[in-house]
Amino acid sequence: MELFINRRQWLKTSTLAFVGLMAGTGFIGCREQPSAPLSDSEGDTFIRIDSNESPYGISKAAREAITSSMGQSNRYPHLHYPELEELIAERENVTPDHIMLGAGSTEIMTTLIHLSKTKGEILIADPTYFDFVYYAVKSDCPLNKVPLNDNFEHDVDAMQNQLRSQTALVYICNPNNPTGSITPKDKLFSFCDQASQRALVVVDEAYHEYVEDPAYTSMIELVREGKNVIITRTFSKIFGLAGLRIGYGMAQPETIKELKKMERNFASISWLSLKAAIASYQDRSFLQYVREKNEEVKLYLYEELKRLGYPHVLSHTNFVLFKTSQDALTMVEEFKKRHILVRAFEINRDHWIRVSLGTYEEMETFVSALEEISF
Repeated sequence: MELFINRRQWLKTSTLAFVGLMAGTGFIGCREQPSAPLSDSEGDTFIRIDSNESPYGISKAAREAITSSMGQSNRYPHLHYPELEELIAERENVTPDHIMLGAGSTEIMTTLIHLSKTKGEILIADPTYFDFVYYAVKSDCPLNKVPLNDNFEHDVDAMQNQLRSQTALVYICNPNNPTGSITPKDKLFSFCDQASQRALVVVDEAYHEYVEDPAYTSMIELVREGKNVIITRTFSKIFGLAGLRIGYGMAQPETIKELKKMERNFASISWLSLKAAIASYQDRSFLQYVREKNEEVKLYLYEELKRLGYPHVLSHTNFVLFKTSQDALTMVEEFKKRHILVRAFEINRDHWIRVSLGTYEEMETFVSALEEISF
C-alpha cells in the first residue's frame, strides 16, 4: 500500500463535493458540532485528536506571562495591541499598520466573508478548510469551487480560468485542510500575484510553522510588494493557544482599515491571550520542540497506517487524512466508545478519517483502537 494517495484515486467515485461528518449532525462548522464531555462518569479523559490542537500545551514563557499579567485583567487590553503588532511586523518585514489582530484567524476570515458577500462570489479549492466554507454558506456568500489537482495542490491554472468579474475574494489554504498538502511556492506565488489584480486574495497559513518542505513558502512577500493579498495566521496550532483565541492578518494598510471598519468588538482579544501570544511568538525553541515531536509522531502514524492498509495523504501539518472502506461515522462512534475523538468525512461515497497528531502515547492508543475497529 503506497503512502501517498493521489487525486486520481481520490476522484474514482467522487466529484470532491464533501461534507464534514460528526455523529448526530450534518453541520461542518466547529461551532455546530456536539461537544463531548471532558471526562466520563468514571473520570477517564478523552483523547482529543479531532480539532488539530497541539497536545504539548503552551510554552513555559507563555505560562509565566499569563500568571504575571493576571492582575491586569481588570483593564481593557486594546491599547497594548501594538506590542504584538510590532513584533510581527518586525519579523515579517512590514510596518505595524499592515497588521490586524483577531480572536483567532477565524475572526479575520469571517470579517472578510462579510466584506465580500455584497461584492460577489468567493473562489476556493475543493476540498478546503470546512469552517471557511461553513461561514461563507451561512452568510449566503456564493462559492465557486475548483477541485484540487492530481498532487492535492490547488489547481492554479483551473482557478485562474475561473476568475471572473463577480469574483470578490479568492481563498487559498496552504497547507490545505483537510488534506494537509501544500501548493509549491512558484505556482502559488504566480497565481496569487495575478489573481490579486482581479480580487482580494486571502492565504490562510494556519499551519505555516509546521512546514519544512523547501517547496513551500509563505506568500507574505506579495504583501511586502503592495499586492492585494492578506495572509492569515493563528496562535491556535503550533503555539498551543487554541483556547485563548488569538490570530492575526497581514495586508495592505488600506485593507486593514477597511476590515477594522467592520469590527464588532473593540477588544476581542483578552489581556491574558495577548500576553501569552507575545511570549509565545518570541519562544522559538518551544516551536522547534513541538515541530520535532509532531514530525516524530507523524512518521510513526504513516508506518502504522501503511501496515494496516489505509491509504493516506502526505501531510505538512499536525493532522493526517486517511481513507477507509468502512463507514466513517460508525468508526467515529467506535473510537468514541474507546474514549478517542477523531473526525469523519464523506467525499461522495468514499469515507475518510482525519486524525490530529497527539502525543506518541496517544497515537499508540489510537493505532491500537484502529486495529480493533478495522475489519
